[in-house]
Amino acid sequence: MLHRLAAKLMPAWVPVRSRMTFGHEMVSTLFFTLALAMIEGGVVAVFARQTFETSTTAGRLNLAVAGLGAMSELANILSFIWTPLSSGKRVVPFVNGLQVGAITLVGLISLLPESSWGLWMLVGLVLAALLCWSGIITIRTSVWRANYPARIRARIVGMVSTVQVLIIACGGAGLGYLLDQNPDIFRVVIPIACGLSLLAVWSYGKIKIRRESRVLMRSASHAIMMPWQGPLVVWRVLKQDVRYAQFMGAMFVLGFGNLMINPILVISLREEFGFRYFASILITSTIQAVVQILFIPMWARLLDSWHVVKFRSIHSWLFVASSAVFTLGAILHQVELMFLGAAILGVGYAGGALAWNLGHVDFSPPSQTSYYMATHVTLNGVRGLIAPLVSVTAYEMFKAANFNATVWMLSIALVVNALGAYGFVALRRAMERERELVANRG
Repeated sequence: MLHRLAAKLMPAWVPVRSRMTFGHEMVSTLFFTLALAMIEGGVVAVFARQTFETSTTAGRLNLAVAGLGAMSELANILSFIWTPLSSGKRVVPFVNGLQVGAITLVGLISLLPESSWGLWMLVGLVLAALLCWSGIITIRTSVWRANYPARIRARIVGMVSTVQVLIIACGGAGLGYLLDQNPDIFRVVIPIACGLSLLAVWSYGKIKIRRESRVLMRSASHAIMMPWQGPLVVWRVLKQDVRYAQFMGAMFVLGFGNLMINPILVISLREEFGFRYFASILITSTIQAVVQILFIPMWARLLDSWHVVKFRSIHSWLFVASSAVFTLGAILHQVELMFLGAAILGVGYAGGALAWNLGHVDFSPPSQTSYYMATHVTLNGVRGLIAPLVSVTAYEMFKAANFNATVWMLSIALVVNALGAYGFVALRRAMERERELVANRG
C-alpha cells in the first residue's frame, strides 16, 4: 500500500515506467533510515560522549568520539570488498542481505553495558553496521543507472536523500530528547527503530531492475577481484583517469577539513558550553539534516545541468563559510554562531549528498561505474580514518599546552577546507582550458 501511495505522489517528471520501482525505493528508504538514524555520526558521537562519560577517562572518551567519527569512512576503506563479492549476483537480494545485517548490528547496541568495554563494543558495532551500509551505497548506483533516465537521476537521488535526512533529523532529535528525560531509554528506542526497519527489506525486495540480465552479463564479463585486490583497482582507476585522480585529490583535502570539525564540536559543546544530548544533537546532526531537505532540490537541478567538477567548484565554498562561522563562534563563545554554522554546513551537505552518490558517473565508463564508486568511497575512507583521530589528538595537545584548543582546531579546519575548495576551482579551470584547446583544433 505504501509504495502505491508513494508512486501516486511522484512529481510529473518521473516517468510512468519508473514510478512503481521508485515507490518501493522510497518506502525502503523511509524505514531503513530509522536504523541508520541511531548510528548517524553526530548522533552516535554525542550518545557515546555523554552516556559513557562516567565509565572511563575524558581522554579515552574523546578518543572514542574520534573513533566513531572515523567509523563511517573506515567502512568506506573496506567497501571495495563489495564489488567483487556482488559481481555476477542479483543486486536486489544482495542489498537485502546487507540491510538485514546492518539492522541486526544496530539493534545489538541496545544490549551494551555502560562500561569502558561497552564503549569500545559500541565503536565496533557501528563500524560493522556502517560497513554494510557502504556496500549498499556502492551497489545501488547500478540500480539507479539501470532504472532511471540520466536527465532525472539527480532529482531522483535528491528525493531519496530528502527522505533519508528527514528521518535522520527527526530520529536523532527524538532520541536526544528522550535521552535527556531518561538516559537508559535507548534500550527501548533502538529495538523499536530496528524492528520497523525490517519493513525496508520487504519493500526493496520488490524492486525490479530493467534489463537485469545485461547488467549481470556486463558484471560477469569483468575479472572478479579477490577482496584484497581492491586497493590495486583503486590505483588502476586513478592511473588511467588523471582528471578523476585530481578530482579525488581535491575531494580528499576538502573532506579532511570537514571531518576534523564534528569531533571537536561534540567535545566542546559538552565541555565548554555544557550542552546535554538534545542541544548537542541539534547542532551536530538535526539542524544540518533539516537544512539539507530545503536545499537538495536546488542542488539537484544544478547537478543535473552541470558537470560535477563545476558543481563542486561552487558548492564547496559553503564548507569554508561554515568553518569560518564555527571558528568565530568559538572565539566569541557565542552559541548562536554555532547554530548558524550548523545551518550553513547543512546547505553544503545537501549538495554533497547528491555529488557523493552521482559525481563519479560523470567520469566513469558504464561498465566501470561500481569501480569508480568503490575508488571514491575507499579514498574518502582513508581521509576519514585519519582526520578525526588527527583532530582529537591535536585538540588534546593544544589543551594540555593551555591553548584554546577548540579555536585552534576549528581554525586549522578552516584553512584545510579553503585549500580543498580552491582545488576544485583549479581543476575546473584546467578542464575548461582543455576543452577550449580541443575545440580550437577541431
